[in-house]
Amino acid sequence: MSTILSVSGLRVSYGRIEAVRGVDLSVGTGEFVGIIGSNGAGKTSMLRAVTGVVRPAAGSVTFDGADATGLKSHQMVARGLAMVPEGRMVFADQSVRDNLVLGAYSRIASDPRGVEEDIEKTLGMFPRLRERIGQQAGTLSGGEQQMLAIARGLLSRPRLLIIDELSLGLAPKILDMLFPVLTELNRQGLSILLVEQMASYALAVTHRTYVMENGRVLFDGPSAELAGDDRVLDAYLGRRTRH
Repeated sequence: MSTILSVSGLRVSYGRIEAVRGVDLSVGTGEFVGIIGSNGAGKTSMLRAVTGVVRPAAGSVTFDGADATGLKSHQMVARGLAMVPEGRMVFADQSVRDNLVLGAYSRIASDPRGVEEDIEKTLGMFPRLRERIGQQAGTLSGGEQQMLAIARGLLSRPRLLIIDELSLGLAPKILDMLFPVLTELNRQGLSILLVEQMASYALAVTHRTYVMENGRVLFDGPSAELAGDDRVLDAYLGRRTRH
């Protein structure tokens, strides 16, 4: 399997505070990889550096075989990486359709027909969005906004989709609708990196998982194996050792 994303020795600092401390990870082409960890583990800061929102203090990011360290977000999108940010971050005063078109800003001028085809495809994945196509995004429910954020990310035709905290603020019944969509997208060949606080969901759908704590990767491995690992069971899946 070829590697679409490789992160080596990544460090992220905010002033004197080091949020990410030498992280190494990779995502293979066509792979579904998870990152789990508690609040403050450094997961989002790591993603911000990978996607070009912040510049790493040290380390390297390689995307599709080329150095991408320190590139800006729009440059990463142009290379084929899209991110669904924590908290959805939809354009609240714009319609559902306008949000989708904005997701395709890098290709709308050169491929308007392809953009329309992709909008139709995403509306097929999320029928609720079709019903609300002219509605302002800020009036959607949290689950509908998350659907829109995923669909918007797909409109750039990424080869790697990064999703930060999919489950944040959403009811289990909504998650039971969203995770199968991601699984199907991956089955069709899309590489996905999922940062998720709800470890049970992440471990159920991903191929491999990294466990982060205090800005570092503690361990990683096949998700099916980690789901039965005592360290994961005790810390993230609700089991507590009795003394």
